[in-house]
Amino acid sequence: MAASWLLVFSLTLFQSLVMNLSSEGPFPSATTIKSWVDKMQVDLVTLARSASGVDELAKIYTKYSDLYTVEANNARDLVEIAASSIEKLLSNRSKALVLHSVFILLLTGHFTPYFSHLQCK
Repeated sequence: MAASWLLVFSLTLFQSLVMNLSSEGPFPSATTIKSWVDKMQVDLVTLARSASGVDELAKIYTKYSDLYTVEANNARDLVEIAASSIEKLLSNRSKALVLHSVFILLLTGHFTPYFSHLQCK
């Protein structure tokens, strides 16, 4: 909420500066406009940082740094492991769906197994 008030205040200040300067004299110089743009940029960065919570995240990271470790990893290996795991899960799911379908067809009598001509004793 404070961040939105900061933005409103900055924009209002900017508007009042433009209105006052333009009503009193010639168009503001490039240096003046550049300083306004720099101020607006600082205000927008401040607003974005407070709205996104990145500063709070940095504080939490620092406060609890003793509870975790940060290690380098090989992104290619991680992707390969994830892809392999996904392939296995999909394969198992496909097998389960086929078995489920066969089971349902056997129960309903709509499926005749390959060895149905043999009689069991």
